[in-house]
Amino acid sequence: MDNSIAIKYNKFIIFLFVIAPFFGFITYTYLNMDFNKVMQFLSFIGIFLLYIFKPPRARLKFPKYILFYLLFTGYTFFSAFVLLDREFKLNYLYSNTLIGALNMMFIIENIKIDKKYYTLIMKISIYVLLIAFFTIIIQQVLDATFFIKQVKLELYEVKNEFESRLPSIYSWSFELSKGFAFVSILIIIVEYLYKRKKKIFFWILIGLIYAFLTKARWIMVNVVLVFVILIIHHKNKFNQFVKLVILVPLLVVGSLFVLNKLGVKVVDKIVEDRVKSDSASSRLLAFVAFDKLFMDNPVLGVGNIKYGMGGTGKQDYKLRSFLKGRSSQMHVGYLSLFYMYGLIGGFLFLSFLYLLMRKLYINAKKTKMWGSFLALLGFVLANFTLVWFGLFEMGFIFALVIDKYYMDIYKKNQQKKLNRIGFEYK
Repeated sequence: MDNSIAIKYNKFIIFLFVIAPFFGFITYTYLNMDFNKVMQFLSFIGIFLLYIFKPPRARLKFPKYILFYLLFTGYTFFSAFVLLDREFKLNYLYSNTLIGALNMMFIIENIKIDKKYYTLIMKISIYVLLIAFFTIIIQQVLDATFFIKQVKLELYEVKNEFESRLPSIYSWSFELSKGFAFVSILIIIVEYLYKRKKKIFFWILIGLIYAFLTKARWIMVNVVLVFVILIIHHKNKFNQFVKLVILVPLLVVGSLFVLNKLGVKVVDKIVEDRVKSDSASSRLLAFVAFDKLFMDNPVLGVGNIKYGMGGTGKQDYKLRSFLKGRSSQMHVGYLSLFYMYGLIGGFLFLSFLYLLMRKLYINAKKTKMWGSFLALLGFVLANFTLVWFGLFEMGFIFALVIDKYYMDIYKKNQQKKLNRIGFEYK
């Protein structure tokens, strides 16, 4: 069978991830359909086509990291429908982002990414980053509701205008894409340009400005990973590090100056209310809560009572009583992981994360391209300050696709070397 149909279809799905905010705008505005659900439904078709059009005797790849993610996803279903005794509904199969991520990782492992397609998605991603940057400027300077999904307005509106966490273009696609998508793609684009000896100062500057305007501290921390690219690809890494120690503060000051020139006169207020605000207490509270409550259900966990499938919208009674309104949840991802899913679920997820990061690290050492590894490292770091276990995000899908492209090239070059050596030996 000709598997070109399956490959073309799945490359089209990936393309929709690349333009996710705009496709999400179309699905919601004109079709009244949620973007996430549409993409998960399409991903099921993609897997079906891979099996149907699989070449004879060919085996589809199913790496260990995907196996552990499958087991973790299965455990979340066990937790929700067995331990919490909730009613299963068919729509959970295409509304659970864990399944969406599982599908996309499997698809990416089993398709080829050619140079023409790679160049296309890289160029489009550059334009998407630019649009995201100018959109968040408009939201800060002119209209805080500009290009924001109507049903998400309450999520971004707060009493203090300086604390409003602007989503740029990403309210139409994924929950945390304003950070995970923008920063992940920024890192990969900067590496792409840097390796081609293109100017990258502009991109670093808009990255810093964008992160600042989101007013999300975890995004401000993650965007610093872009500087790791400059260290990795420099011959004298120590000298480069010293330069960046001096350069980064200057860039931050420069970005604040640019913001003031653009009419953002609230810079000092944003710093005071968002960057300096006391959020450490909610993270410390998470450790205290974990210490007090984890041993009540250490093996199986209490389940994702508030946000999980069939969630109540409220935390379990013990945690709610302990928090007493001081926080909305246990605000450290890894603590929440073990609290909700116990040692079993925690082991499965961390095993997946270790295997995935190990794979990306080994691939980066071979290909000398570190963007994808750093993009996923942002996910690892972010879970120290927020709670998010899904990789069904345009930035992460993009990172895995780019990693696959570079590895395909590496393997092809290695095979050419082996063939040449074999020819010379003969």
